[in-house]
Amino acid sequence: MRNYEITNIIREGAVEETKSAIKDILSKHTVTIQNEEDWGSKRLWHPIGQDEQGHFTLIKCQGSPSEISKIEHEFKLNVNILKSLVIRSHG
Repeated sequence: MRNYEITNIIREGAVEETKSAIKDILSKHTVTIQNEEDWGSKRLWHPIGQDEQGHFTLIKCQGSPSEISKIEHEFKLNVNILKSLVIRSHG
């Protein structure tokens, strides 16, 4: 098991349901959430499609590398996740 940090930008208006969907995806792939931070809504530096605002979240978690790649794929399929960044953390 490795440590990861997942930062998501969620479409405004679908924040709570998307946060719930993210947790469902993580639990489906046996990823353990250690910490969650909600950074709130911010204006985006560059619009993503039609969206100029986004809701930022950070999840610190543990999982296997093969499961993390599946999670990244599922995040791309969710239209309410504007951007996602998964990095391996050391701690």
